[in-house]
Amino acid sequence: MVSLPFQRSIGEEYEKTILLSIVGRGYCAGKVFAPICAHAISDTLYVTSSTRPQRNGTVFEYTPTGVQSTFATLQSRPRGLAFDSSGNLFVATNDFNDHGTIHKFTPNGTQSNFGGASGFMQGLAVDSFGNVFVTGGVGFTPDIIKFTPDGTRSIFASGLGQGFGLAFDSAGNLFAADAVNQTIFEYTPGGTQSTFVGPAAFGPNGGPIGLAFDSSGNLFVSAVGTPAGDTILEFTPGGTESTFATGLNNPRGIAFDSLGNLFVAEFNFPPSGDILEFTPGGTESVFARGNIRPAWLTFGPARGPAGANVPDSGSTFAILCIALVALESVRRKLAITPKSARGAL
Repeated sequence: MVSLPFQRSIGEEYEKTILLSIVGRGYCAGKVFAPICAHAISDTLYVTSSTRPQRNGTVFEYTPTGVQSTFATLQSRPRGLAFDSSGNLFVATNDFNDHGTIHKFTPNGTQSNFGGASGFMQGLAVDSFGNVFVTGGVGFTPDIIKFTPDGTRSIFASGLGQGFGLAFDSAGNLFAADAVNQTIFEYTPGGTQSTFVGPAAFGPNGGPIGLAFDSSGNLFVSAVGTPAGDTILEFTPGGTESTFATGLNNPRGIAFDSLGNLFVAEFNFPPSGDILEFTPGGTESVFARGNIRPAWLTFGPARGPAGANVPDSGSTFAILCIALVALESVRRKLAITPKSARGAL
């Protein structure tokens, strides 16, 4: 039971008690409901991890407060993952013969094999049309492979030295990290390639790994082996470079939450595999201590374990939050309406 205070325009305070049916992992409350609700609905962190010697894989789920649970257990090494606009989660995995498979998890937890290809898969991204892109191919992931929503496979681009992270900007251009060629390539939706930044951005021994755009269109890059060590670099849309964070240890996947905080996976075996959190101003903290080997990250709606076939708790939160926003609207109306006129509400 949650008690929410209401105040009349004449200054008299009273309380109305509202019974909330708590379904899933929590509820939204506060003076400004919309941003809080958006954070609770969309800011569940999903992380791929694999262990040795079995190299089994797991997709872990973290609440905004850092509570860890297992979303899915996979029999091969998982890497990149991303949601489409319908709430389906796609996860790239790799068997011992370096054959890659993309697994699809629907909002109700149903798992299926979406597509596959020879070679080791790394970064994965989904465009606004629901096409899935993944770095893969035989050798050091030289290709960018495209899967349409029905699973049809084609080669979108080839010739990478070693492909890692993928990310789309707001205009639908695809950016790809090539660690061997020390380059971030940019591709138009039609596949035309250009160089966004080259080796000079990373020094003689450095290279880009993970990619993520912030809400202002700046590209953040996890980079290893730069003159400043393992770092997070920031590039403006025009390519101007600055250093956002230093002193990291083998950073790989990166992702932003809805509040603009940057999360970074340090791809190390326990106890060194931390997930770091950086505020927009650059203040660093440890979001999750190294009890897993985190690889790639993405944010999405809260879910139960895969295969549980339970309603999407994100939808439950959304309905609840809409109700709370409506309640806040009534409160504001009461506050500005003359007492004599309130009977008409």
